[in-house]
Amino acid sequence: PSSPVGFVLGVDLLHILPLEGATFLCPADVTDPRTSQRILEVLPGGRADVILSDMAPNATGLRDLDHDRLISLCLTLLSMTPDILQPRGTLLCKTWAGSQSHRLQRRLTEEFQNVRIIKPEASRKESSEVYFLATQYQGRKGAVKQ
Repeated sequence: PSSPVGFVLGVDLLHILPLEGATFLCPADVTDPRTSQRILEVLPGGRADVILSDMAPNATGLRDLDHDRLISLCLTLLSMTPDILQPRGTLLCKTWAGSQSHRLQRRLTEEFQNVRIIKPEASRKESSEVYFLATQYQGRKGAVKQ
């Protein structure tokens, strides 16, 4: 076929208007275990090749608190990868640079072969927004495979 083949699933706390070629679970909260189950039910084959996360908590204006809450969201998403992400899959997760970024980076390094930090050109220079790009998912190093 001349068009790309794939499946796009969006998950959001807010309602998203329909978009041709995409399926949405909304409202849905990734911190709710029922959302993980719903994702598995909707994904063809029950696995994703790529997880893209642009989520962020509602900002309080307290930089450290907002950063900690976003890292927590990213770690929640990472805890879902064993059930959802294909082996050798990719995770792209937005975060704000800060004191807890090393925790997320360490966890990603335990589960992915390659991890790097990228800052999109579209992101304002003064913004602390960065993305962790983790490729070649292999599961937690030292974890027992079942």
